[in-house]
Amino acid sequence: MIFTRVISTVTALALAASSVKAHVSLSPKFAEPNQDLNTAFHVPHGCNGSSTVSIKVTVPETITNITAQQVANWTLETTYRDSSNSSLSTITWSGLLNGSDSLDFPIALRVPNVDLSSQTNVTYYFPVLQTCEVGSVNWASSSSSHGGDEEPAPALVVVKNATQAAADAIAIKGTASATGHSAAATDASAANHIHAGLLPIAAAIAALALSI
Repeated sequence: MIFTRVISTVTALALAASSVKAHVSLSPKFAEPNQDLNTAFHVPHGCNGSSTVSIKVTVPETITNITAQQVANWTLETTYRDSSNSSLSTITWSGLLNGSDSLDFPIALRVPNVDLSSQTNVTYYFPVLQTCEVGSVNWASSSSSHGGDEEPAPALVVVKNATQAAADAIAIKGTASATGHSAAATDASAANHIHAGLLPIAAAIAALALSI
């Protein structure tokens, strides 16, 4: 029992260290200035297992040309910044998505024609409120620290070469994944050593119990 609990604890720590919480994100997230972009808010899961019932997106003020797309079996509602109904303020999809399932909520937009001559990129954040049958998640933080009750907001990153930026991001993600697997393997090896080291102790305890 002793060594079983130790191994279980080490294994749990290894899994926690190697797992990464999936975020609501734009896919694709990289674009070039003045590009007509078809992208989507990818919702990878519910709220701690609870089913998603609505996704509400707040559109950045600098994104003035955007259209939300219908999703099968979901209701689409939009609000505008003023009475002219020319610029979307919020987009809300309402429906039902199982807590363990994922779904894309598509949009089409014109990327702002930003000047990248003196900067490598410009990022626009789309805060998302994910409401579930039990609880909610506020994907609204634009800070790298993501403190408080806010999770990272989906981001549209405007760059000079979107294809290269996407390839670089995949390469970085692959490196991080490989590092995580290596750490998990190291922890698993440590668990095996602990197991082996405790076997003699367990045998001694068993022998003592038999002699009493």
